[in-house]
Amino acid sequence: MATRSRRSVLRLFGEAGFGVLALQAVWSTVRFARAPVSYAPPMRRSLGEPGEYAAGTAVYVEDAGVFVLRDANGLRALSATCTHLGCTVRKNAGGDGFTCPCHGSRYDTEGNVIAGPAPASLSFLSLRVDKRGRLEVDLAAEVDAKQRCKVA
Repeated sequence: MATRSRRSVLRLFGEAGFGVLALQAVWSTVRFARAPVSYAPPMRRSLGEPGEYAAGTAVYVEDAGVFVLRDANGLRALSATCTHLGCTVRKNAGGDGFTCPCHGSRYDTEGNVIAGPAPASLSFLSLRVDKRGRLEVDLAAEVDAKQRCKVA
């Protein structure tokens, strides 16, 4: 069995240390180049307590850009973004629907187009109650108009 000199053992440790350092540098560079950073706003927004929304109302929540509608069957979130050019629709004074102030598109109380240049109805968005008992809307998840969030 051949014995190694002290110099060859130290050289081996030095090369191994340099190799580990080089691999760490490469790994760090790759991770930096593929950083999982999102500059988009979060797609889920908290809307407060379910009790804040009275039955038969359409309450606009500015932070989320949605109307929260409550009826006897539960709560729904209706997007307030006009399908024509993305303006924010407003609730009509009589409570009989929504109107886009930019180009005059009109929608009924269910978000269906009744007049104007808008090509499609307003979208209903996923609404749920989170762990803390607060409403949360997912702005990226459209749902059927019949789907409701059941609350006590």
